[in-house]
Amino acid sequence: MDIKGLQYFVTAAERLNFTVAAKACYITQTAMSLHIKKMEDELGFKLFIRDKHTTNLTDAGRAFYLRAREIILSYEAAVRHSASVNDGVVGVVDVILPSCIEGFMLMDRFRAFSETYPEVRINVNVEPPGRHIDCIRSGRADICIGAPDDMELDDDFAVERLREDPVTILCGKHHPLASADRVTVEMISREPVVVCGPKGIPNVFRTLRNNRLLSGLDSDMTLSVDNMDDMLLTIELGRGIGFLPEFVRNHIPIDTSGLAFLNCDFNGRVPTMTTAAGYLKVTPNPAITNLLQMLKRN
Repeated sequence: MDIKGLQYFVTAAERLNFTVAAKACYITQTAMSLHIKKMEDELGFKLFIRDKHTTNLTDAGRAFYLRAREIILSYEAAVRHSASVNDGVVGVVDVILPSCIEGFMLMDRFRAFSETYPEVRINVNVEPPGRHIDCIRSGRADICIGAPDDMELDDDFAVERLREDPVTILCGKHHPLASADRVTVEMISREPVVVCGPKGIPNVFRTLRNNRLLSGLDSDMTLSVDNMDDMLLTIELGRGIGFLPEFVRNHIPIDTSGLAFLNCDFNGRVPTMTTAAGYLKVTPNPAITNLLQMLKRN
């Protein structure tokens, strides 16, 4: 006996007419009669009392109908729920960000996603750059957002680029560079660079160096910190400069802090930083597709 068989029985019990029930189930009346007979033999008791003019449920058949109907309804509900999960409209998405700054930047997209898919809960957590891939692989997160460099080097990851932003230099307000209109590589060639993340060199700094935009800059003069808050405090204390995407300007209260943002001119070019989303190619969370569509909206 299977779900389809229960559905045939429930239909017959509700119609109390095998011909009408068979038509509703798109089978023949003979097939319906044989199916009910097989069920009764399997169960060991009669489900229906039939004569030339009427069909009625036995007491056992009526009791079986009530339970069978509950099973059918539960099965149909389970199918609908599972289909919704498969379509990414029900479930949970765990997102990893490198700092709260990216959270502020993308908050309108997260909010729009939650309004469009109210049955998908978004959990957002901050982890320093360099730990994101481990978070995904360990199952602590479904998708990470940040610079794409490390993710694109991992064959197991799919990477979707979300936006490009100019790079700016951050220094303390009392730093000698703070009054400069535009900063060149030569001006910062001996400046310590404060970097965020356990790998020692942040993706933006690595990208600039690999693109030869920082030729002449001493990459050994780096000071590694664990997170964005430590990075900002270290720079404000005057212990070095930092490279950050332009959008950070809108989320740090410069007027009330001891920080200054500087425009870059690296060999006639303004460097850019890519923000991307990465996730495992195999068995990704179905809700990721819908979240990515929302994140990539202009």
